[in-house]
This record gives sequence, structure tokens and C-alpha cells, in this order.
Amino acid sequence: MTSQEFLEWMETMGFTKAAQIVTCLTVSRNHAQRWVRDAQAGLDVDIKPTVALAMSAAVHGLPPWGKDTA
Repeated sequence: MTSQEFLEWMETMGFTKAAQIVTCLTVSRNHAQRWVRDAQAGLDVDIKPTVALAMSAAVHGLPPWGKDTA
């Protein structure tokens, strides 16, 4: 994923800190911090396809599969 794509996702989600990514995607703090650091440096961010799908779901407010929304 390009740095611009990642930063746009963060902006869309209203995120300013790696800790918010950790909570949203349930990824490690180290991963989230590395992604933010790389993106801010203009480097591509190494995001697995499953995490990219979770990012898309989060943008659209979709709950995890099998979880009730009510």
C-alpha cells in the first residue's frame, strides 16, 4: 500500500495515533507504529491483504463477521 493510501485511510478514520490503529484492527503496537512511521516518511506500507480488508470494513463501519450490530 502506498504511503498516501495509508495516510488517507488514517484521515478518513479520524486517526492521528498508532494506538487508534491497534484498537481498530487488533494489530500489534509495533506494526501500527511502523506503518505510521513509514507512511509519514513517504515509504510504502507493508500491509497484508487480510489487514487491508479489515481497513476497508472499518471505513464502512462493518462489524466483524458473526457479530451482531444491534
